[in-house]
Amino acid sequence: MKFFVALLTLGIFSLTQAEESQVLKEFSTGYNRFSAGVYRELLKTNSGNFLVCPLSVDIVLALVDSGAKGQTAKEISETLGLPDSFEKVNEIFTTLAPSLQSNDKYELSSANKVYVKEGFEISNNFKSTAVDVFKAAIQNIDFEESVEAANEINKWVEDKTHEKIKNLISPDYLNELTRCVLVNAIYFRGNWSLPFDEKFTQKRPFYLNANNNIDTDMMLSYGNYYNYYESSELDAKFLELPYEGEDLSLHIVLPNERDGLAALEGKIEDVLIPPKYKSEEVNVGLPRFKIESFIEFKPILKTLGIKLAFEDEADFSGIGANQENLTISNAIQKAFIEVEEKGTTAAAASAVIVAVSAQINPIVPKKFYAEHPFIFYLRLNKLGLNLFVGTYKSPQN
Repeated sequence: MKFFVALLTLGIFSLTQAEESQVLKEFSTGYNRFSAGVYRELLKTNSGNFLVCPLSVDIVLALVDSGAKGQTAKEISETLGLPDSFEKVNEIFTTLAPSLQSNDKYELSSANKVYVKEGFEISNNFKSTAVDVFKAAIQNIDFEESVEAANEINKWVEDKTHEKIKNLISPDYLNELTRCVLVNAIYFRGNWSLPFDEKFTQKRPFYLNANNNIDTDMMLSYGNYYNYYESSELDAKFLELPYEGEDLSLHIVLPNERDGLAALEGKIEDVLIPPKYKSEEVNVGLPRFKIESFIEFKPILKTLGIKLAFEDEADFSGIGANQENLTISNAIQKAFIEVEEKGTTAAAASAVIVAVSAQINPIVPKKFYAEHPFIFYLRLNKLGLNLFVGTYKSPQN
């Protein structure tokens, strides 16, 4: 039997604030390693702009892992960097959930849902974990009516991502062998703490490489203070653009050379960890941009180490109550980000299918003009987690 996990993307334990911090610190180490691995694999098949939400994938696979046994469970937990202890994994995601919520400064949400084939009974343990730990809703659905089922799932995803992610799942992914579709949807919308003034936005050249350029709308800011860092080791500059509320920010990592992106990507694990910033007066130039991505995660996950889960020998005996042999048939994600003068909107949806088998001297402002390819990540600062990671190479992609 197959199950499909769709990624867009009640506390069992009572932890002290210090304990919560330690739990999430342990999680962030493995998660950052997983994120870097995903980025490296995406480079192999993407020559242009791309965007990924590793957290959305992580959440869905962690839910699937709660129903996995033996070597299948080991491969998933090791690839995601999760602890071996079931209780510790539950602590992580119980602690994580409250931080993925909106406040009066920004919109942020993470929603989970498990669609179950009518007549297929999930185990009490898996149901309890899905509902109590991952806050997932559970709904019965007829996968044999593939068009109607896909429409139902896509409608939920579209609603949770404020219509930014549409048509996540094709009816072709669903059939009489499908038993479950597990879906996560993550959405963020925030305004800059220091918005760009639209009257300063102007056409400027964006250099695709050392020799070629194309004009694009460049947002400009002068005389503001930002967190800024120059790295000689990475031969790059870092800039942090905070959103209102200060919990989240967009980090831009710009190689010093116009053709320096490849060398920077070769050290992606270091790039995805913010440096020890210093507040500096910085003149900023950043392209206005929008990126949409669709990612087939199955080959990526297999390369990173999750192999058995996609084979007939997979052991997901903790999911179903009737002991059918289950395997993941596919894992997909759609992601979206739009960066403009007022702020940023970002969303992601992922799916996995499971089936039967600074002196008094005048200060000279720093200059940070993102006029050639760069890496960016949208970071939830209070947890030390990158929600979205991407690269911008051309206004034409």
